[in-house]
Amino acid sequence: MTQTSQQRIVDEALHRLIAGLRRRDVEGVVALFHGDAVVFGSEEGEQAIGAEELRAFLSRLFERPHTYGWAGWDLLLTGGDGDLIWFVSPSTVVLQDDAGREQEAPYRLSAVLERADDGRWLFRLFNGTEPVVPS
Repeated sequence: MTQTSQQRIVDEALHRLIAGLRRRDVEGVVALFHGDAVVFGSEEGEQAIGAEELRAFLSRLFERPHTYGWAGWDLLLTGGDGDLIWFVSPSTVVLQDDAGREQEAPYRLSAVLERADDGRWLFRLFNGTEPVVPS
C-alpha cells in the first residue's frame, strides 16, 4: 500500500469521525472504533478503553456546549503493515458551538487504524494532544 493510499484512508476516517462528532452521534462514532479500542484525549479524564467506556466518554463529551473536529492535517505522516495504518500529524482542533461559531487551537493527532473483516478501516488507537506553547 502506498503512502498516498494510506493518507486517503486516514483522511476519510477522520472526516467520518468529525461528521459523527458534529452530529453528537454516540453509536455512529462508536461504530468507527474496534470494540477494544483505546482513546486518549487531551484533557484529564478523557480516556476510554473498549466500546462501553467509549460510549460513556462520548456521552459526557456531547453534553458540552460545543462539538469537536479537526482541520489542517496536511503534514500527515503515515506508515503501515498489511491491515494496519498508523499516522501522526499536527492539526488544528475546531470547537463549534450550536450557532456555528468556531474556536481553533493547535492540536496533534495520532492513531492506528485496522482493517476489519468487512473491509472497513476502524480506529484501534486514537490520541489527541494540545501542544504546550513555551512562555
